[in-house]
Amino acid sequence: MGKIKQGILGGFRGKVGTVVGSYWNGIFYMKALPHSSRKGGKSGKQKMQQGYFKELVTLSMSLSNEDLKFIYPNKPKGMSRRNLLVKQLAELAAFVGKSKTVDLDSLSTLGNAPTTALPAVAVAVNRDDLQISWEAVTYYRDQHPDDYPVILVANATQQRLFLIGSSVPLRASGKQSFAVSLKPYGRERDEFSGFMLVTSQGRSKVGFGTMSVTKRPEKPPKKTKDEKDEKQPYSGPDQVPTKSLPSSQAKTSENQP
Repeated sequence: MGKIKQGILGGFRGKVGTVVGSYWNGIFYMKALPHSSRKGGKSGKQKMQQGYFKELVTLSMSLSNEDLKFIYPNKPKGMSRRNLLVKQLAELAAFVGKSKTVDLDSLSTLGNAPTTALPAVAVAVNRDDLQISWEAVTYYRDQHPDDYPVILVANATQQRLFLIGSSVPLRASGKQSFAVSLKPYGRERDEFSGFMLVTSQGRSKVGFGTMSVTKRPEKPPKKTKDEKDEKQPYSGPDQVPTKSLPSSQAKTSENQP
């Protein structure tokens, strides 16, 4: 921007050709008209990344602030709990055709509590219910048989996350399962997955405000390219997963070893 001290134009205000004149503090100024430096619209990669970020934010908003305090008992440094959730979910990027999405099927741990070996969780739709079960024996399960776990369930179809308090304890061995109504978490044709979080609570609770995660599952090592190539397509019956219900509404079916 240049000052107009003298010249054939003298001082002026308003637009003249490709310049704009103005007057401030006793001085006339002249500057070029603003113009956009962007050539054309957004590129395909820019649109894809913008859509991916929108999906991450929408996914993170499916959990309440109370849920986030439960999953992240240790306050993150330099960012909010929700931003840390977005950061962790961003590591699950997958490309489907020309779009980029969050691969919730590969979500196996979340939060910033200490990790330990916890039994894998199966989440399946059974008519109007969402059935959640575990069977594998781990050291933590053997040492804390009376703990009531909390299950983080992901609805991959609707891109939503839920916390569901178990109405049955871990037990040291044998298959344990409980069911909740499917309706709050999704539809029968949706795809679900989930994993276990533990709080060292000896009883089932509905709210999470007074609890915090003490252990979360260890993150498995990343698969090599050869291992991915060897993976066979799943040919079993469709299974479907869903959102968190108060444990008082859960239908329990405890199987003793």
